[in-house]
Amino acid sequence: MEDKMLYKDPSQPVDVRVEDLLSRMTLEEKAAQLCGDLAASFIVDGKLSHEALKEKFKDGHGRITQYSLVGLVSPKQIAEITNELQDFFVNETRLGIPVALQSENLCGYPGAGGTLFPAQINVGSTWEPELAEEMSSIIGQESRAVGITSAMSPVIDVSRDPRWGRTYETYGEDQYLISQMGIHYVRGMQNQGVSCIAKHFLGYAETQAGLNTATTRLNDRELYEVFATPFEAADKEAGLDAMMANYAEIDGLPVIDNKKIARDLLRDTMGFEGMLTSDGAAVLKTYNYFKVANSYMEAGLLAKKAGCDTEIPVGASYRNLPNYVRSGELDEKLIDESVRRILTIKFKRGLFENPYCEIEKLEEAMRNEEKEEVSKKIAQDSLILLKNDGVLPIKKGTKIAVIGPHADSLRYPVSGYTYPAYIEMMDAGRKNNASVTFNGIADEQAKAEKEKAPKGPFETLFDMLDEEDVKQLDDMNGVLRTLHTRSLKEVLSDRFETVYAQGCDIIGTSEEGFSDAVKAANESDVVVMALGGNCGWVNVTGGEGKDRQSLELPGVQEKLLETVAATGKPVVLVLYGPGIFSVNWAVENVAGIVQAWMPGPFAGEAVTNVLDGNFNPGGKLNVTIPRSAGQIPIFYNHKNGSGYASGSDATSAAIFSGGYTDGLGTPLYPFGYGLSYTEFALDHFKIEKTEIPTDGKIEVSCTVSNIGAVAGDEVVQLYQAFHGAHVVRPNKQLAGFKRVHLNAGETKKITFNLDTAQLGYYDEEMQFVVEPGQLDIMVGTSSEDLPFKETISLTGEKICIAGKRSYTCEVEEK
Repeated sequence: MEDKMLYKDPSQPVDVRVEDLLSRMTLEEKAAQLCGDLAASFIVDGKLSHEALKEKFKDGHGRITQYSLVGLVSPKQIAEITNELQDFFVNETRLGIPVALQSENLCGYPGAGGTLFPAQINVGSTWEPELAEEMSSIIGQESRAVGITSAMSPVIDVSRDPRWGRTYETYGEDQYLISQMGIHYVRGMQNQGVSCIAKHFLGYAETQAGLNTATTRLNDRELYEVFATPFEAADKEAGLDAMMANYAEIDGLPVIDNKKIARDLLRDTMGFEGMLTSDGAAVLKTYNYFKVANSYMEAGLLAKKAGCDTEIPVGASYRNLPNYVRSGELDEKLIDESVRRILTIKFKRGLFENPYCEIEKLEEAMRNEEKEEVSKKIAQDSLILLKNDGVLPIKKGTKIAVIGPHADSLRYPVSGYTYPAYIEMMDAGRKNNASVTFNGIADEQAKAEKEKAPKGPFETLFDMLDEEDVKQLDDMNGVLRTLHTRSLKEVLSDRFETVYAQGCDIIGTSEEGFSDAVKAANESDVVVMALGGNCGWVNVTGGEGKDRQSLELPGVQEKLLETVAATGKPVVLVLYGPGIFSVNWAVENVAGIVQAWMPGPFAGEAVTNVLDGNFNPGGKLNVTIPRSAGQIPIFYNHKNGSGYASGSDATSAAIFSGGYTDGLGTPLYPFGYGLSYTEFALDHFKIEKTEIPTDGKIEVSCTVSNIGAVAGDEVVQLYQAFHGAHVVRPNKQLAGFKRVHLNAGETKKITFNLDTAQLGYYDEEMQFVVEPGQLDIMVGTSSEDLPFKETISLTGEKICIAGKRSYTCEVEEK
């Protein structure tokens, strides 16, 4: 009888195809699907080696990680390698399973020809989730065009410690805002046939002392109520394909070895059916870093038993799993469960039907002006006006001194995990720069050096470049010019008479440039100080493994600022970088402050548009800015009895939480804050019903009017606080928001439809419930500016909503 290969029939349901294919696989073929590898594994003398493929991947393979590195200079090159690779896996392995090609796609396809976007901290500060979807659709389309089918993004960590160097990769500190951004990012990417791997599950940003991969001290309540919420939301509302496990340990176990998190929470409580992957070299780290395994091979066994499906970037320990099955130490069913998840994703994203790239259509598939407009809009909408004494917008005819390390830099406004950052990392890696902290590849490089291998992955991948390629990549300004990048000084000089002085480096200690900066200020009417940090993996103030003790401006920038301000000229401070700065002196002494973060290639244009009034800033803080590192952790939705909302400042007379003796407990700037060049008024606040059943919906409305002279954007924010639980609850929580554009004199009505299933929490019995009690409803324009507050009653029985949560408050604008 003819064997019908159902898995090759696209008309069959995905689960039928998966089971048919799984039934045909040997143990080695199953284990191969759980493994990752780097492109360096099949590159020999700068070319794809067919012999290396046959030697290493005869049983097939799961995924090639950091795959975009073979496209550093040419999208055509990576697409051609994709087709060769897939031809091997489809036609020269027994079952013909295509390989997943995986990349870091947070701010764009990170290779030549891709569209470069602002950092995710910028995307979060737009308060426009639809922009995250528009952005990820472009990233997904360009990635798929060169063969990438798996994106290690979005980062939906709740980030509440600004010392952590990866803060810029996140959408901020609030789980509701992050959830909305994550849902839309995942939709955009996966609609293009590229699987999302959301990271880092779970609590990665909440590390001891703000250090990357350090111990995470979180209890079960917070793990689910706060940190798991964005992941669950992305799964339930956007069909998230996969998650990446947090490197760190929680309650004594690294997450990939922690059955309570990787199985009980993720699978049983959250009901997630997708793939859970390790982070780069995380399995190895449980052996040589955390020391919870006796060998690297045992580390793989422990991770697989706990619930980790795949090992990346190199699956050296997972390749050994068949030996543990044969010895009786591992049940083959545990391998089968992971293979099902991996094959399901490959079928769902069309990899079996479309594994190849269309080379002839590649040029039109990559970066163009229309896509760049989306990057510009995100950059523009993300800028936040923190202070303005009337100096902004700067009037025509004003002579401007442009001062600071960011003033004439093309690179500094561009974040890490981008094409330029990858170029720096690869170059530093091949030169054995010990400061490179890119986990996974750096681990493999170190392993190759320890084993005295001829070449590690950095050198191997650089072998793909000829002399002209290397010259091109050595010219970072040239690379950025191809992305149409211009500096702040350049754009300002198109519109104003300017005088420029760098003043100082970002982290240097030299003050030699101060005299030039003072001279420039004295010759000008207004000073624009472009200060802050930079980001990547080499010689930076922030990034992966680049954490901080201090929240002060780096190097001698604070001294430069104070020296220039002493001239008496009005100073506008523009803050760039991957992290938060506690600019207490500036708040009291400069004329204006703009929070820019890392706006990407079009930073110069976006910032200039705000400075000269061509654009009215409308971004809002997606984080709380502390007065000092001593306040950390400080975030707006802290629990009752803790934090600044409980009266914990220096003037408080409370016996408990009496505040600090050496300063205020309140933040420098609160979550949700941002000014405008116009004025807005909220009015006609209304709650439809003041008694709502515990399984009901709450309708809240108000009007927002632009009562100023110019058009602008306001973000109307809805908060809630529940009283009546027998557990301590947050003092307030964001429950909904809407960014609204209003012409001068225009009024719009905003209506929030809040499902009570969005209000759930663990009660004293650890049941996830909505209970009867009193609910404060607050509406305003920041977490601290809430002019409307009313208390309503939730009535009826306590209801358990486990598995029935709501994640999105629908908002109507009329």
